[in-house]
Amino acid sequence: YDHEIEIEVNHFVSASHKQACDNNEKNTSSKVAFLAMLMDKQIRKLLVCSLVLQMAQQLCGINAVFYYSTMFFEGLIDSPLLGTTIVGGVNVAATY
Repeated sequence: YDHEIEIEVNHFVSASHKQACDNNEKNTSSKVAFLAMLMDKQIRKLLVCSLVLQMAQQLCGINAVFYYSTMFFEGLIDSPLLGTTIVGGVNVAATY
């Protein structure tokens, strides 16, 4: 089992080195790539929507609700895991 983890970590490290070499060859930084995405009209709307959704999720505190939902439901219902599952289901349904 440990050797499988070692192999997977080596794959990540190799991919990281490969990506760093590719970026050096193209001579682009992440700042330049981000600005290029902002300038592209097709990608700009998607980029702004994804950033706004991520910020809203962080700022409204919904992550805390998901993290502590099992403890919250512990004294209220018989199966706190069921309550957490329902909260996750409502989140998925509200997303679509």
